[in-house]
Amino acid sequence: MYQMLYLSPIRWYLFFKDNDLNYKKRIKEAVAKSQELQLKLTSNPIPFSEKISEDKKQEILTHCFEVLQFHGFNSSEDLASKCTDVHLMLQYFLKTNLNITTYITIGDRYWHDYIYCEMSYESIEKELKNPQVNEPIKAHVWLTLTDGTILDCTGEAHADLIFNRGDFPLHECLHLSAPNEKEDPIEGYYRPYLIGTDFLEKTGVCQIIIPS
Repeated sequence: MYQMLYLSPIRWYLFFKDNDLNYKKRIKEAVAKSQELQLKLTSNPIPFSEKISEDKKQEILTHCFEVLQFHGFNSSEDLASKCTDVHLMLQYFLKTNLNITTYITIGDRYWHDYIYCEMSYESIEKELKNPQVNEPIKAHVWLTLTDGTILDCTGEAHADLIFNRGDFPLHECLHLSAPNEKEDPIEGYYRPYLIGTDFLEKTGVCQIIIPS
């Protein structure tokens, strides 16, 4: 016999609100929350640009491969746990060499049975109030392109080690994916919480030095 499940109006609202989200909507919320927390935004991904061409995406991936290989990154093991350093470096070289604008994005990756580098706004506010400078911070960092495309060159590499999948060559670790229209908890999805480097600087994860 089936049991009828009843949800209060509030729970129905939260259920549909969460299921109505996609990557671009989450980016908009991340921008708003970054501003609410008085974090500096040197640039803003909103509004999104027109869709980036497949040829341009291939150029971006090729350039990332060349830059990482030049700096000694050759496999999953080299990239794992280095998301901040890797994506700050790629952001710089993509802008300098290809004039490609990207946005540092901080968040986690969600699956129905696992959350990689789980974050919450509660933990973010706690960290900002009392930074644990000498402790590793629980967060994943990747790049968002102007049209919402996700560029992640370390997430899969770290997962290779976490789940003992093996040590894969550099080109198999680089992922460029279109922003999802609908979130699938089975396939997994990115959850951006903050945009920009200010949170990383204030919590001691990195120090941005602008050449004079």
